[in-house]
Amino acid sequence: MLNISEINSVKKKYKEFIDSLSVGDSSFMFTPHSEITPYARCFAIFGYHLLLDNERLFSNADTLALAVREDLDLVRGERKKAGVCLRYDKPYLQLLAFSLSALSVLDRLQNDSLEDHVLPLLSNDIKTDLLQVGAFDGVPRSGNQAMFMAIILCHAQKYLNVNVDNLIEDWQKLHTNSLNQFGFWGSYKTMSHLQFQNGYHQYEAMDYFQTKNVPWNKAADNVAILADNEGHFAPYPGGGGCYDYDAIYILTAAGSKAVTRHRDLLMRTAKTILAKQNTDGGFCESVRVRPRTIDNLLRSARHVFSAHGAARVERLRQSITLLRPKHNHIHTHWSEYSRRWDESDLWDSWFRMLTVARIDVALDPKRISEWGFIDYPGIGFHSLLRHK
Repeated sequence: MLNISEINSVKKKYKEFIDSLSVGDSSFMFTPHSEITPYARCFAIFGYHLLLDNERLFSNADTLALAVREDLDLVRGERKKAGVCLRYDKPYLQLLAFSLSALSVLDRLQNDSLEDHVLPLLSNDIKTDLLQVGAFDGVPRSGNQAMFMAIILCHAQKYLNVNVDNLIEDWQKLHTNSLNQFGFWGSYKTMSHLQFQNGYHQYEAMDYFQTKNVPWNKAADNVAILADNEGHFAPYPGGGGCYDYDAIYILTAAGSKAVTRHRDLLMRTAKTILAKQNTDGGFCESVRVRPRTIDNLLRSARHVFSAHGAARVERLRQSITLLRPKHNHIHTHWSEYSRRWDESDLWDSWFRMLTVARIDVALDPKRISEWGFIDYPGIGFHSLLRHK
């Protein structure tokens, strides 16, 4: 089992990090050096919930919920003004999904179900929409889009009383009928990082739907072979918030047999993450990409040559690409400020802690009561919530 006292110490410092980024009653900075952003607020809400800090959340729930709604409205207006199609717009859809989860955490979805945001996105032909984004070909970001569609369907069914049973059934059948030999989507001869990092999102939805005929164990075993010697799963050294969480999610959600087979790997990943908490209490994307030291360059080379097939090609391309000065910082739509690779931020911090939480509960299911997973479809959900 993991060291519980160490976990509690890390959790305490993580809470202090979230607190340090709080501005006023309802706003948060994404990093200690960034501006206030609506995404940061959602990540802070998720972090407090994961830590079961209900006092911090519910003493100010109405103010937080109103801020979530207002910022979502603002982003929608900005994206519409930019002329994008909201149905396929990742910045807007991602914030919508985060906002729905945040309102669920705050227990405010009954007060404001965001009906005006959700209903215009409902699909009439789920197959056409999934084909449009390349979901069955494993096109980059198509997994995100497929998960957004699933969340919209689930929300419309549960909170808006819309009959979408046939669409949900179609979503599931179309995905299970197009799986490749590795348990993901797309034409590949060998396992790759892209397959699980993209396909994780569909697995998240299938977990919530309790979809039948999902090859969880096959997917878990294929993900496990991509782990490096520290228990990271990114195509670059030092792991990455998304890559590590996505991989660990599949390994732990696959069930007790998969957990038993990969117990040593899960322990290694958790211990590595716990040891890499920054002094400010947060977590970063990776401490192995910058600076460009001899040690980091050699580590990158070893990372490339330790892989095989498509994964080796991915790692080689990434190692070359990340040498360019434009990648000295990480650029996302979550903030105008571009963070350093080793800079603590609310996204990586939540994902790192969420990764540890899933491993902790996988090794000891009774530990589910020590963590605040999100009882809503999408990132942060845990199937054991059904039995609480």
